[in-house]
Amino acid sequence: VGRWRRSACLCVRVSTNHRDATAMSFHCIVPGHPPVSANAFKQVASNRWIVTLECQEAINEVVAFVTEPLEPSTALGCHIASPPFEESSWHYLGAITAQAPSVVFKTRLVWTARDALPTCVQFGIELQPTAQLAARPAEMVSVEVLEAGRRIGKDLYEYVASFAAPGGGVPPPGYIVLRGDVFERWLARFNDKCARSGLDWLYNSG
Repeated sequence: VGRWRRSACLCVRVSTNHRDATAMSFHCIVPGHPPVSANAFKQVASNRWIVTLECQEAINEVVAFVTEPLEPSTALGCHIASPPFEESSWHYLGAITAQAPSVVFKTRLVWTARDALPTCVQFGIELQPTAQLAARPAEMVSVEVLEAGRRIGKDLYEYVASFAAPGGGVPPPGYIVLRGDVFERWLARFNDKCARSGLDWLYNSG
């Protein structure tokens, strides 16, 4: 059982069980609000801590960082969930490591239709071996984003294919030749880009 600490419109549930979390000097921030320190996190397992954050507006971004070095070969996996905070509602965002002691998580990209745009979330950290977390891909975008991309790509492919010239051989002027598997190849490329950098790559395109 904890107590509520209010700062501006951000509400944080402060835990009374924070011994190990404090030692790690872990913090998180909802942009526009004061940092949430390690003593606000509740320990729920030997290597896991969570904190409940609540704002008046949707929580679309979370910054996480440590102010003291992590132990060698260890990292902090960061997770987020929206109500009702079931096991299946957690999203793995990425890890805090010695090489990357601070990370900005764009949570708005991982929210599903079920999550909607939550104003109350649980943010969790899990202490794990660095190698174990390195082998786990972070969730950069939701399945709904990937499906929307697939449908848009499919619609574009069908539209372009509708202009196909009849017959074979050399295409007449004004026509181009496309591979039969061009949509599948584009979709694999799209999914790979989203898995690596969310939707940031769209802003770097011409």
